[in-house]
Amino acid sequence: MAEKEIDRKVAIILATDVVNYSKHMEANESETVKNLRACELILQKVIKKHDGRLFNSGGDSFFIEFPSAVEAVECAVAFQTDLKKRNSSDKITVPLEFRIGISMGDVIKEKENLLGDGVNIAARLEALAQTNGITISKNIYDLVKAKTSHQYNDLGIQKVKKNEFHAYDILLDPSQKRKLKTKSSSMTPIIGGIVAILIVGIIGLIYFSSTSDKEILANKRKDTSVPTILVAPIDAKGLSENQKGFANGITESMISTFSSFKGVRVLSSNTSYHTVKNKMTDQDIRDEYGVNFIIRGSMQVIGDNARLNLQMSDLEASTISVSKKKDFALTNIFNVQDELSNEILSEVSTNLGVGITQGSNWAKDFNSMEDFILFLNWREEYRKFNKKSYIKSLKIFEELRPSYINQNVTVVVMEAWQLYQKLLFQLSTDETQDIDKLNFVLNRAIKIDPLSFDALAARALIGIDKLNRSCQESVTDIEKALKIGFTVDTLTTAGIVYERCRDSKSAIKVKRDALTLVPNDSGWFITSSLVFSLYKDNQISEIYNLIGQDIESEDMSARVLALYAFLEKEKGNIKKAKKYLERAKEKNFNVKKFERQFRPDQRPLLEKTIDGLLKIGSLE
Repeated sequence: MAEKEIDRKVAIILATDVVNYSKHMEANESETVKNLRACELILQKVIKKHDGRLFNSGGDSFFIEFPSAVEAVECAVAFQTDLKKRNSSDKITVPLEFRIGISMGDVIKEKENLLGDGVNIAARLEALAQTNGITISKNIYDLVKAKTSHQYNDLGIQKVKKNEFHAYDILLDPSQKRKLKTKSSSMTPIIGGIVAILIVGIIGLIYFSSTSDKEILANKRKDTSVPTILVAPIDAKGLSENQKGFANGITESMISTFSSFKGVRVLSSNTSYHTVKNKMTDQDIRDEYGVNFIIRGSMQVIGDNARLNLQMSDLEASTISVSKKKDFALTNIFNVQDELSNEILSEVSTNLGVGITQGSNWAKDFNSMEDFILFLNWREEYRKFNKKSYIKSLKIFEELRPSYINQNVTVVVMEAWQLYQKLLFQLSTDETQDIDKLNFVLNRAIKIDPLSFDALAARALIGIDKLNRSCQESVTDIEKALKIGFTVDTLTTAGIVYERCRDSKSAIKVKRDALTLVPNDSGWFITSSLVFSLYKDNQISEIYNLIGQDIESEDMSARVLALYAFLEKEKGNIKKAKKYLERAKEKNFNVKKFERQFRPDQRPLLEKTIDGLLKIGSLE
């Protein structure tokens, strides 16, 4: 029998995928699936309009074939535009964001499916794309550049896994413009090294190669003075539809438990999920983040019962130092994980020098895992710190409040933060009444649990900002909180308090400590705050040491870019100054937000900085 001939053709392929889909599923599976189906309907509509054909789908990923490069591009733009409009609605519970890649290449037809390089390159371009972005191959760009009105950004030759291709971004708005490292010739490292040496000799600044960047940045964002622990995301099996968020809940609860131990540093959940997403090995985690121990766990659920296994791996010795497991009723999940966590650290306390604090794990205050997950969802919304997220977080708080408000310090603190945002966003109809209520709520939280570092930190910041409490009172609260135990939230709050109380040395220290708990610092939020503290303390060289090698990062904040522009101008590097100011403006640089980084007594420094920026160019 003759072998069937392979059916080949050249095709235009669009690949798209949901960003952080697994994280959304862990947090709220049912709502994520519901919103994914709604996004899929939008996609199907624009596919039909532009004569596309969906030939493969992997749940949260979609592959579409088009007869025309122009139609593929217009379909991608329409899809992202429609998604942006949809996600802006307050009615959307889980706003899903997509990346898109478009390529033209040789494919193999297998019935209705397509395989081969054309599909693979589209998938690689999608992986290269930004969140809410579109990245296309050069052959697509050549076909559409004169036939569309879109703006394009040349990314040069890119290498993703084993594939190399010339890529372009479609700029849906100016903030998407970015600069990626291109594949260089064999002489580039040598030339770069010579240039770096010359620069060091002339102006005393160091510009590192990509390998050195990672090493230097890692050293600045890890703390080797105390044992450092990373709690890996829990692997859970046998969960029902209503229990899908349990794994995330246990992970967060364990981080809270370990954070209550003195003499140990526990990295944030943000970093935990970052290591999994980026497939970091134990050696990578140890070298980049200074981690000494990793806690890994698995949970098997059968009906109303479960088994939890926890292991502590010693990365220095490359061994499992402690292993614990326990069978339990699912309703007792918090107490069991807390008990096992305490047993693990107690067994190695002599070697670690760890002492158990009196602080409690706030997760145990909730009656069910479902309620605890609601709290985690509230925290995610609250941290966005805008009016839209305030309304969403308020709805979650009001759902939890009736069952807990008189007994759970965590929920009482939630109420305090809600009142605080209400006042900040000027949503109060009776400000005096809300301030009185805020004072009552904060004092009640500490009365419920005098050793709650969350409550003490909240009163420290809110008290000095809205309740006319003295710096001495607020600093006393924050220092007590830090002695009991802390998370990254406690440290960042402490940084603000110290800033308000004109203690720049302490502010810089706690912000550096916070950065060691979130060494990947997605969005540069902690780093940005630290940069301004260093600037106001005239530690300019430290700013360059901290972010000089990362200033080209696409997610660098607008206010840091503006400040960096000013620093370059002060050094006489006008060309660089203009470049960074333009990047800041492309990211919608806001003068008022920039000014809020300075206290009233720092007005002369602010005016000097703004005046310097105006000499570089317009701030509009």
